Amino acid sequence: MKKAVLIGAGQYGRGVIGMLLEQSGYHVLFVDTNDSVIQDIQTRGEYTVRRIDRSDRSVTVKNISAMNACSPELTEACAACDLLCTCTGLTAFPTIAKTIAESIILRRNNGFSGTLNVIACENGIDGSTLLKQYIRSHLTREDGEWLEEHIGFPDCTIDGIIPPVPNAMPADVTAEEYYEWDALKRGFRGEVPSIVGLNIVDNLAPYLERKLFTLNGPNAVTGSMGFRKGYQTVQQALSDPEVYSEVWSMMEEAGEILSRRHGFSREEMLHYRTFIMKRFLNEHIPDTCERVAREPIRKLAANDRIVAPLRHAQSFALATPAYEKGIAEMLCYSNPRDEQSMRMQHLIRTIGLRKALEQITGIPENSNTAIRIEREYQKI
Repeated sequence: MKKAVLIGAGQYGRGVIGMLLEQSGYHVLFVDTNDSVIQDIQTRGEYTVRRIDRSDRSVTVKNISAMNACSPELTEACAACDLLCTCTGLTAFPTIAKTIAESIILRRNNGFSGTLNVIACENGIDGSTLLKQYIRSHLTREDGEWLEEHIGFPDCTIDGIIPPVPNAMPADVTAEEYYEWDALKRGFRGEVPSIVGLNIVDNLAPYLERKLFTLNGPNAVTGSMGFRKGYQTVQQALSDPEVYSEVWSMMEEAGEILSRRHGFSREEMLHYRTFIMKRFLNEHIPDTCERVAREPIRKLAANDRIVAPLRHAQSFALATPAYEKGIAEMLCYSNPRDEQSMRMQHLIRTIGLRKALEQITGIPENSNTAIRIEREYQKI
């Protein structure tokens, strides 16, 4: 039987990626540091994915096992698998890369002559490519050359909302029925694996940017504005006309950027953002403002969901007042429970807003864009 290792047994890992791998005939080994989830999978040998909108429909995921991420057996498990996926978040890459690199060395030393594909299922641009760079830093030149021949790192994009809904058993998860998983064909080595729900594409950028710019960026700003205004959930925040207007305006600007950049029709983009807003407003998906606004420094990176579309808009001479206000809102996010938020606020206090803006986002402090963002920041 085919074996898949999934590093990251969080809600999305269990609710989408792990479920699809199991449905594709893989035995899935979940790897995580959450002992309650790991023990539950080890004890029951299964978990349930419950659908948000259709309570009568659920999926039982059975062909699975689990291992703690600190287990000394993890390297050997990764060296013996047929497919390796991550669902950890980009910030975990420096930690997991060493183990994966060690497994690749072991695989080579064991005389492996086939191919393996490593898919980073993360909310970010070129996640698999980034993970590969971290892994290469732990390899010798010879092992790196072997990796290039035998190990594929196809970039992908994922979509699907997994709200923080409590379940009776630690491994069970509640998820919306909709999901999207696209992977770049040229990143694979050897035969492309047949995975239920995985869409293989020749050009990933349109799918990735459509989702990041229309969904993830506006969602993060919803969380930041909602948190500042004292709302608990995304739905509560969007009931505020100011929040709704800002978020919809960001989506409209994203639609124009994507139409110019990738050829989506304006009708397509209207349909897509209407669909996204409907998902945001779904009362069965009570996502919290705090969760979707978390880690603002990462989300304000130059190539991420909020700043990247603004840069692309500039190449088309498009005005982006909503995105500029969205950046200002994210810069205002101040949450003592969020380490990046506190670090960002300390940086702003220490070196000033525009210098902090340049350091976090790459937007030059003396640019007209920075001046406009500072103006919006001062209004807030």
